[in-house]
Amino acid sequence: MLHRKAQKGLQGVMPVRLMLLVFLMSLVLSGCQSFRPHTEIPFINGAIAESLSSNASVSFVSSGKSASGNGFFMYRKPDQMRMVVLSPFGSVLQEVYVSGEAVTIIDTGNGIAFSGSYRDLPEKGDLTAWRYVNWLIDVDPPDVTRGTAVVERVNKFGEPEKAQFVNGMLISKSTAAAGFVHYDSYTEVQGVVFPLEIRYETVAKEKFIIRLDDPELNGSFADGAFMPNLSKLRVYPLSALQ
Repeated sequence: MLHRKAQKGLQGVMPVRLMLLVFLMSLVLSGCQSFRPHTEIPFINGAIAESLSSNASVSFVSSGKSASGNGFFMYRKPDQMRMVVLSPFGSVLQEVYVSGEAVTIIDTGNGIAFSGSYRDLPEKGDLTAWRYVNWLIDVDPPDVTRGTAVVERVNKFGEPEKAQFVNGMLISKSTAAAGFVHYDSYTEVQGVVFPLEIRYETVAKEKFIIRLDDPELNGSFADGAFMPNLSKLRVYPLSALQ
């Protein structure tokens, strides 16, 4: 399944390496839409999205370098993701697939792909966010019993983490290895409350903003939607991107 707006073409094309970045993934909507404060957003306690498809945009800023662009994002629990980057004419330029620890990056125009573990990705630069993409999208479901609090805990990846909640919704979290992430623009879609904007700062002070636009939740995907077809591509190890 492709998002109903994806085939209309996207404005702007990211530099080749930044095209590989969107995850999650991913998030400010158009300026005409406003969001209520977290304390005013009703939600069903514990409701989660099993799957998601959405137009997406991303921006990246580091010392002396910045870029931004658009694409299309799909997600299915627990850990499958796919990012499709389109040209302004609707053709596919780049694709990124994530399944657990495995990451595959396809450069469609050059007929090549890079595949391996996320641990093989660079620790700095505009691919950094993919190293922590599973952590970035691991957003606690809203829980009214949490109220407003700061919680120190060990996350599901075994790392000590500090998490901040407002009205039972996760607002931010941080770890020594991954850095700091802030979740904003919470909205309710199909009975599920989740953030439409992720602002991520790495330990190297590189900054990413990921935005979702008009997301669709809990839809079905075609068979193989999260399986890259590498049969006609030259495939290199992901570490070659270092």
